[in-house]
Amino acid sequence: LVSLEQNNQRFNGSALTGFHSIRSAGVTPLGGWKMGLGFLYTGEEQFVRSAGASLFRRNEVYLNPKMNLGLFEDVEFGAGLVAAYANGRALMPETGELENREEGGLSSVDLGLKWKVYDDRQLRLALSFDSRLSLNEGTFGMLPSNFYNIELDGDYAVTSRLSMAGNLQFLTSDSDELENQMIFDIAAIYSFTNTFRGMLFSTIQEDDLARTFLGFIGFAGQYVYKQHAFTLSFDIQLNDADRAIRTEEQIDIALSYTYAF
Repeated sequence: LVSLEQNNQRFNGSALTGFHSIRSAGVTPLGGWKMGLGFLYTGEEQFVRSAGASLFRRNEVYLNPKMNLGLFEDVEFGAGLVAAYANGRALMPETGELENREEGGLSSVDLGLKWKVYDDRQLRLALSFDSRLSLNEGTFGMLPSNFYNIELDGDYAVTSRLSMAGNLQFLTSDSDELENQMIFDIAAIYSFTNTFRGMLFSTIQEDDLARTFLGFIGFAGQYVYKQHAFTLSFDIQLNDADRAIRTEEQIDIALSYTYAF
């Protein structure tokens, strides 16, 4: 499946095979290819703790076409494009005042490469490198800079229907304003039938400014019919960082469609 990733640093910005933010350690077979289209809504709000006032609010909708191609037996290439629309309120550095904003356009180009390093059918491991290249830096709701991600993916088949999956990411950027981050995802995936499976997943994200970790939890379901796959997911932020400006009320809803050739 083509993964559907959010357009911020919490998710790895991958164009590679996956199931929501938890992607598989498998790769697209040699000569095979897949195309996908994702729709995602995300909303967040930031507050100044000392004043108890809202500083920043943003609602965003993304359109995310992606493609996966099996280059070699154990190597997969992914490419994608992100178009975004955002509205909300932001603090203007020039004036120090809040201003309502509304922007739309191309946000980024995504490129990725994944190598399956181990597979004994029960346990699979893969190494990935992703790049998310910003097309409209400085525009409200668009990717603020270029992002780069190195990731270890793994999944383990507990039974014929239950499996555990996880990702360990190191995320960096060419922006001086953004900190390097470690992100850990873990999920339990259960196949209820041959065509439907569900996932309970959690994300732990390093927050250097608050010297703590943020936690997220979510649910996803996937229906597969022949060469078609539909995925619906939902996740929320569980805790607030103890810092002068905190992000809370973050929610993400994603819907994606994939066709495998």
